[in-house]
Amino acid sequence: MFKQFLSSIGIGHVKVDTIVHKTKISPGDSIEGEVVLIGGMADQPINEIRLLLLEKYEEDKKDSDFSYHEKDLDTIILDKIGTIGAGEEKKISFTFPTSTDHPRTTDANKTILRTTVDIPQAVDPTDEDSIYVV
Repeated sequence: MFKQFLSSIGIGHVKVDTIVHKTKISPGDSIEGEVVLIGGMADQPINEIRLLLLEKYEEDKKDSDFSYHEKDLDTIILDKIGTIGAGEEKKISFTFPTSTDHPRTTDANKTILRTTVDIPQAVDPTDEDSIYVV
């Protein structure tokens, strides 16, 4: 029970690492890879894994103190993951298609693949990977 509590507040919880097979793509290509989950100190149920493709761009806006902004481009959901056991490793493959008008990577525009693991009543582990669109 104590290990469950520690996992729920982020101590000894599930770790996530998204492995992208090819980080350089062209618009319209698919991003392929796998999400690697490593169980923490206690068994934890996984509601879903959310893969969010977003564009980080630099733009000065009068109503913002920040020069970098994010725009969500697309999301895919991986569900039916089940429970990950303490110390267990799970690999879930994915294919994420991109649009033919996907913005190219520049100094001011970047594409990020953000992975979030939805765990009920716990800190949701995340991972981010850069995708270079040429």
